[in-house]
Amino acid sequence: MIDISVMTDDDIAYATGMTDIEQWGYLKSDFARLLQFEPEGCFIARKEGERVGMVTGTSYDDYAFIGSLIVDRGHRGEGIGEKLVSRAVEYLTKKGVTAIELDGVFAAVSLYRRLGFVDKYLSLRFVHEPGGDYGELYRCPDDLMPEIIAFDRDVTGLNRSRMLSRYTGEKSASYYVVREEAVKGYALVRKRAGGIFAIGPLVAVDRMYAESLLLSIMKKYGTRKLEIGVPAVNRGIADFLLENGFMYNQPSLRMYRGRRIDYEKNIYGIFSAEKG
Repeated sequence: MIDISVMTDDDIAYATGMTDIEQWGYLKSDFARLLQFEPEGCFIARKEGERVGMVTGTSYDDYAFIGSLIVDRGHRGEGIGEKLVSRAVEYLTKKGVTAIELDGVFAAVSLYRRLGFVDKYLSLRFVHEPGGDYGELYRCPDDLMPEIIAFDRDVTGLNRSRMLSRYTGEKSASYYVVREEAVKGYALVRKRAGGIFAIGPLVAVDRMYAESLLLSIMKKYGTRKLEIGVPAVNRGIADFLLENGFMYNQPSLRMYRGRRIDYEKNIYGIFSAEKG
């Protein structure tokens, strides 16, 4: 028997350990944040009382994202992943979500297709190895956050205010903004495991402002390893990253279930693989 239950704070160490095995770079604070944001939407699978898998869900009104699906390597092939995703889909659907997305690793794509998910586009991944640059980049004042949140909603059509607000004031995360009378673009840079810094979300009115933010961030964080995820529909920014020292990493497949929402035009860096 496989038992699926809601993830609690007691499961955070297990969840982080699973992502360590997969080298996904999660911190305990990532799962603590997910539980605060969606306390009933993250799940643990147990077999005979032993934890054997997990999945998380994150909702933004009637849109949601499923992520962090991992099944213990000793228990794969037992249908546990399917039960976890089905439970997450059930929870989100009952909550009123009409569009669910995920970034699927290719080994799990057939599972997601069986559960009604449809291919959308490649979710590209890039890494930048440490260099020697280190420059000035001034953190966005907290009093600009309401404007950033409103900007994000205007250009994406998604209400991500709860999640965006959660990073305000955190020591391991910083917002940066391009503003000309009004916000033209912003980026969140946050620390990951192993001293890596992730860029995302990165949202801008056009590619010029996105590139300006990236160049500044690359100079400021030049001594650190950087990573960013890019929707393949914005392939132009992918070319820019390659021209500026980033390298391709293993991509995933963005998939959706239910209503399709095409909101990616102004998204040059995704939030993360578990938050969309």
